[in-house]
Amino acid sequence: MSKHNPEGVSIESCDMKPVRYKDTGIWVCSSEHMSELAREEAHHHDHDDQDPLDVHQLESWRNIYYHSLIWNNIKTLPKGQHLLEIGAGSGYDAAQFLPDYHMVLTDVSPETLVRLKDRLHDNDTAMLSEPMYMACDGEHLPFANQQFDGVYMVATFHHFSNYVQAVDEVARVLRPGGLLVLGIEPNKTYFKPLQWFQRFLYRITGTDPHHISKADAQMQGFTKGEFELLFGGDKWCELDVRPMWFLAGWVHYILEFVYRTFKLKKRIKLPLSLEKGLVSFDEFLFSIPGLKFFCWHWIVNVKKK
Repeated sequence: MSKHNPEGVSIESCDMKPVRYKDTGIWVCSSEHMSELAREEAHHHDHDDQDPLDVHQLESWRNIYYHSLIWNNIKTLPKGQHLLEIGAGSGYDAAQFLPDYHMVLTDVSPETLVRLKDRLHDNDTAMLSEPMYMACDGEHLPFANQQFDGVYMVATFHHFSNYVQAVDEVARVLRPGGLLVLGIEPNKTYFKPLQWFQRFLYRITGTDPHHISKADAQMQGFTKGEFELLFGGDKWCELDVRPMWFLAGWVHYILEFVYRTFKLKKRIKLPLSLEKGLVSFDEFLFSIPGLKFFCWHWIVNVKKK
């Protein structure tokens, strides 16, 4: 049995029925099987209202260029189709699709979705239709089978405790031929070794580890081969794993290190010409065999058979 809610998306019967969150227009459907990590992430992000544009420097060219690649991949889907974003966060990416697609925006944190909804309406974001906002766990999606033409998540996949289960859930809710995009996922080449230096880095930058997302603190990232294994079964086809940031990544994290260590009032912004030069040089380096494995992040595109 399934329930057809007012937003027009079929909700699969689960261990918890969808309920409204306060008077916000946000749905909550949390599984009793949600992992402890997901619960901690929900609590963390309920109380984390930092400006993501500033914290992640989303308006820098080194970010705009690669987010644009993600957007263009998703926009290959015909307009008017149904998209699901897992880990919608600030809505930075969703704003690109709302004018042309029917959207379901999810996050493990209901308060994040409240802030997201307010931000989209305050900015008078153009919308094809009012999106549905659902607080849920990406490893236990409360949607019926084959609901969506496209699913995407940006800097979110590494927050799961069970990657295989998350991929299986996405495959379940995607229609045949549907597109999955994983954007800006960390490369294990750098992030696994960085765990060895975490306490030292926290100390010299004055970072309170209790204010860091547990998933971000624990994650080790992925190799290209691990993505090939995850999507190597008979459910998926047309896998593309693309590198992101080499020199631009070093610059990004060094600038963040300087900002935190010296407690600057504002993050350092590079001239646009320098930003574009870094990205162009990185793209040249990635054309050299073997160098793409030294990227800082990956962008993954794959289709369901």
